Amino acid sequence: MKRITAVFAAVLAMGLFKAAIAAELTAEEIVKRAEDIMRGQSNIGKLTMIVTNPNFERTITMEYWEKGQDLSLVKITSPAKEAGTVFLKVENNMWNYIHSAEMIIDIPPSMMMNSWMGSDFTNDDLVRESSIVDDYMPFLLENSVLSEGEAYTLELTAKPDAPVVWGKILVYVRVSDYAPLKYEYYDEKGKLMRIMTMSKIVKMGKRAYPTVWTMEPKNKKNHKTIVIVDEIKFDVPISDKIFSYSNLKRGIIPSQ
Repeated sequence: MKRITAVFAAVLAMGLFKAAIAAELTAEEIVKRAEDIMRGQSNIGKLTMIVTNPNFERTITMEYWEKGQDLSLVKITSPAKEAGTVFLKVENNMWNYIHSAEMIIDIPPSMMMNSWMGSDFTNDDLVRESSIVDDYMPFLLENSVLSEGEAYTLELTAKPDAPVVWGKILVYVRVSDYAPLKYEYYDEKGKLMRIMTMSKIVKMGKRAYPTVWTMEPKNKKNHKTIVIVDEIKFDVPISDKIFSYSNLKRGIIPSQ
């Protein structure tokens, strides 16, 4: 009996210890942990995007490379007519290489919120030009209960000089493992504009990673875009040559 009591006490103490650690986390730390799960130091992967609206449904597959916050490259692999199209981001610059025309188009900051490939994601979403860690101030609200579990609820308001379009973002982060579960995007007037939900969370080493992302705009009826993570590897060595503008200009396109 004493042994059982001792074991129970140890388990209870461990639970209280973990709860104490969680209680000490600031809003900034919770947001950063969720972002680190999605990004890592570097990552490469393959994605499938399904775009649905009243006029059509289309599927796009792609490969991508990402290194830190400043370097990213996305290459379309299908459909055939768009295969080889590349989107490259280096620091604050972004370009679109159109393989069929062998030409490069500069994407200025004013176009970052434009739709990407006719989807409900934007150019900014694609290359994560804006950062919720750097561009927003987080405040911890009362926890929420979602289908994926209990979640920290954080209200992120744009910093005064941040070059962002969203006035406020509500972020829901699972308490047990810091997996991001949902993002609600509001305009500067406080109107809800879109919701991104994260699901099918898979354990990858120490990460609890959402492998399905669903974006639904609230101002467009029956529009939805789903991104499925087919493959992903984190913290892998990636040469800076992958992100070379001069190579892209010569039509040298990387492949996984």
